[in-house]
Amino acid sequence: MSAAAVALDREGLRELGGRVVAAAGQPSAPFGVYTFAADAPESELGRHVEREVFYEFFNNTPELLEAEYGPYEGSTLFVCLMDHRRRLPAGVIRLVLPSPAGLKSLGDVEPVWGRRIDDVLERTNLRPEAGSAWDIATLAVDSEYRGRAADGLVSLGLYQGVAQLALQCRVKWVVTVLDLVVLNLLQGVMADPFERFAGLEPLPYLDSPASLPVYCDLDAYFARLETADPSMYEILFDGRGLEAAVRPLE
Repeated sequence: MSAAAVALDREGLRELGGRVVAAAGQPSAPFGVYTFAADAPESELGRHVEREVFYEFFNNTPELLEAEYGPYEGSTLFVCLMDHRRRLPAGVIRLVLPSPAGLKSLGDVEPVWGRRIDDVLERTNLRPEAGSAWDIATLAVDSEYRGRAADGLVSLGLYQGVAQLALQCRVKWVVTVLDLVVLNLLQGVMADPFERFAGLEPLPYLDSPASLPVYCDLDAYFARLETADPSMYEILFDGRGLEAAVRPLE
């Protein structure tokens, strides 16, 4: 399957989603978290949500997304939250894992912000070991599952899935570039997981009017979270608390 996956119509998505749900044993929870490699046919479930949402908010075309993320396809993993009853994708996080291609969010610092990433890391006093950082390249929730429609459950299920993956794989850092509206929302909901890189200010990025590269030191964040928000700590670190609504990632 090529990186430029052919978009499926709704019934095609439902058929693909149905195969995922059936393979999971028809779980009783209304939602479930799954991971798909970039070259798996099921990755189209996540790509569909990503295309719809990024065009809606930023006018990003499928061609733009392909140009931006295509070079990282070989190290891409889609974390997708499925609606079991409708057999449709509700949200997705695109992860870029360590590889010779690097991490996109760090690679974009020099061409967009005009600063060498090594200098930025040094000024921020960050020295992540090779392979110890993951990149949250995109985050998208389908319009039908935003706000009161799912009360943030879709996003929370995705965050839990990524957190549990990171813990199992002993990842120490997460990097990302976030639109300021999204960044402020996440900081409020999740007790300030992200910190700013020294010397970087918000700038236009991929048609977002103002975005900022940020990072999360997972060890420090979970230590803070245990005291600041024990319920969120249980969901993200222990992987418990959503089971009635979200089948956890296996």
